[in-house]
Amino acid sequence: MKLKLSLFLFLFLLNISFFYSQKVGIISDINSKMGYVVFKGELFTEKPIFEKDINYDLIDFLHQYYTDKNISSKNINPTGVSFNGVFSKEIERFRNVCKENNLDQLLIISKNKSYTSNDPMLIYSSLNHELGIEAYVKTKTRAIMYGNFRIYLYNLADHTIKDVVSNVYIPHRFKSPVFDDKNYDLINDEVKKLFADDLEKLVTRKMDKFYSK
Repeated sequence: MKLKLSLFLFLFLLNISFFYSQKVGIISDINSKMGYVVFKGELFTEKPIFEKDINYDLIDFLHQYYTDKNISSKNINPTGVSFNGVFSKEIERFRNVCKENNLDQLLIISKNKSYTSNDPMLIYSSLNHELGIEAYVKTKTRAIMYGNFRIYLYNLADHTIKDVVSNVYIPHRFKSPVFDDKNYDLINDEVKKLFADDLEKLVTRKMDKFYSK
């Protein structure tokens, strides 16, 4: 009898936990795959001469983050959502998206679309990757992790939107060259791992402010 009661309580609590667990939809207009780009030229006038994909995806990491928090997450692609700014009309659309998809929150990843003339993020505007590792012909042992995007969190319960991550920029110097002189391919295995770790630590720290541990 006690065993049956314990089993019943376990299943009941499991169902309650599942029913009331947070549900988050992830919407994005960026290329979530990390890129690798080499620039050539003088400071502020440099041009990209090489660009390729790296086997890393930001959205995969975000899903893993939510899994570790016991929060359900899924990618959604709602119609009628603009990524041109966070305005009252857009926030109202986020509310409707949550209701239409039975979600508690939206994580919105939006690429930068407006720049000032001296904006350091301007050099990334023409690239195929909003997230990537950049290297320079002149300084072969230096690399930078850039993120030309913003992450917002919309919460249905209080109808608010918060700024989570804005413009990633993380520089590092290495003991050996980052890329091959002949074909510009990334040859330093330490580079990708270090920057991926840095990115995940940064995003985790920012996200943890909105979720209890």
